[in-house]
Amino acid sequence: MDDVIVVGAGPGGSAAAHYLAQRGARVTLIDKAHFPRDKTCGDGLTPRAVAMLQDIGLLDELLHIGHVVRQFEVFAPNGARTSAPIRAGSQTPAVPALVVPRLRLDDALRQRAIASGAAFFPDVHVSELRPEADGVWVIGSSQRASFRRKAHLAVIATGASTSLLIRMGVLKQQPQVLVAARAYFEDVRGLGDTWTLRFDHVPMPGYGWVFPTGSSSANIGVGYFKEQRRASAVAPFERFIHSPPLRDMMISAKQAGPVKGFPLRDDFLTAPTFAARTLIVGEAAGLVNPLTGEGIDYALESGRIAATHALAMLHDGDFSTERLHAYDTALRAHFQALFAFCLTVRRWAMRPWVLNGLVMLANRRTDLRARLVDVVLGGAPITGKLTVRRVLKALLTPKQ
Repeated sequence: MDDVIVVGAGPGGSAAAHYLAQRGARVTLIDKAHFPRDKTCGDGLTPRAVAMLQDIGLLDELLHIGHVVRQFEVFAPNGARTSAPIRAGSQTPAVPALVVPRLRLDDALRQRAIASGAAFFPDVHVSELRPEADGVWVIGSSQRASFRRKAHLAVIATGASTSLLIRMGVLKQQPQVLVAARAYFEDVRGLGDTWTLRFDHVPMPGYGWVFPTGSSSANIGVGYFKEQRRASAVAPFERFIHSPPLRDMMISAKQAGPVKGFPLRDDFLTAPTFAARTLIVGEAAGLVNPLTGEGIDYALESGRIAATHALAMLHDGDFSTERLHAYDTALRAHFQALFAFCLTVRRWAMRPWVLNGLVMLANRRTDLRARLVDVVLGGAPITGKLTVRRVLKALLTPKQ
């Protein structure tokens, strides 16, 4: 019998498997796909993600694959621009942020988990998790054969896919999601070491992005919070790449591969994070930034938190509801304030004058520009009751 079976080998699942196996747990990591496999995403790695990759031991390897980013620029709904340097973490001063295609990132994380001691099984489609008094069965199929494996604990890291969680009864219905679409482009002009986030020429509340993957190549996309169940970001994406602000940048650009649309679950504030004998990590727990759609950093961090709690439960032989609640409490302490803040800002984004005013003020104050970039990249949020007046006061008060 395994100690832990991890369902899903994306960043959250592979991080959990790595930390568990590194500490001596018997870990099986499974995924429905063969690797390397692509994953539709913006490919951005924030300072939080970079710090996690350093901790996992992958940063040096990924520096040979990725594109280092040092600046962040934001365009308000009225087209006004502000920018600031991205502040690197104390452990990674030379690498503030990175762009690494998920085709390469996820495979590197999976291989790191295997090197740490996890066993990996591809092409496993899980249909059921069946908890019992002494463990949990993971049941499904693999290459036309049945798959049945038992462990003391399971970790669900299935991303935006909710089918397993709904079948388990963990989710009662499909949550509302952000929808996004992206494509890769080559021969893009004017790229450098800057991430671009635009709130103009996109549906509100929504954003467009240009993330350089090289000196003349980029991941370009659009995301927005949908109101209609069948909404798609493909049409807004097409309008965005042909919008006047991108005209010069895209004049000789060539699309490299198809446009891919994808959902993003950002419902962490109300999402379940555990079930009997089961911990839930990453986007499967709604851990996607409601303002920017970023989630790799939160997936990696939640994978590490899940591993810490799983190891303690295995050590004590205690898999009770109280111990599962302790995991949920740890996640809430780590992410709750950030998500509450970002959801508030997103609601304000439906009022373009708020973002226009913030960018105008930011261009007058260097400290405000730095704080805005810090907030967008998942830095320390403003806590407590959030009002426009209170947030503006907090943003405009210099740090002591």
